[in-house]
Amino acid sequence: MTVLDIRFNSKTEQVELVYPNGKTEVLADHSPTKPQKSPDNKKAVYISPLEWEARGSLYLVDLKSGEQDVLVTPEGDFIPKNVIWQDDSRILVIIGYGHGTVSVGGNIYSVNIKTKEKVQITQYDGHIQILDLEIIENDVLNYRGIKYKDEELNESEVYSNNISLNSLMSY
Repeated sequence: MTVLDIRFNSKTEQVELVYPNGKTEVLADHSPTKPQKSPDNKKAVYISPLEWEARGSLYLVDLKSGEQDVLVTPEGDFIPKNVIWQDDSRILVIIGYGHGTVSVGGNIYSVNIKTKEKVQITQYDGHIQILDLEIIENDVLNYRGIKYKDEELNESEVYSNNISLNSLMSY
């Protein structure tokens, strides 16, 4: 069985599939994010394009076959903005409003990579925008962003919170 690799080529700003013989195939060349491999290194995900007011999608790449599939597409004005692996079969993705200057983040969703079933984990209004997430020790999801302090959405402060991944296992 051929095992493929995936990389972000910083010179060309492309996501590339790398074959065992060193040959590469460009998977995305329009402002993609750096691919994130699953914990078992059998799959990878990335968003393309991820740029100002662009309607990007979240892609899943099978590193055995090289096949690529779209996991999350824009829904109305809501787009995927950041992604990490929850485990080998689920990803955590930030989805938020894709236009304007105050909607820089969004809410967190857990997505089953086989069924594409999407479950909303956080339910913040526009005053809290999640920007980044990471899994820390003891299976805890730490997420960070901003919290607007005024109704005009001009002043903000850093916002962070944690949630136990075990509490998400029913999703």
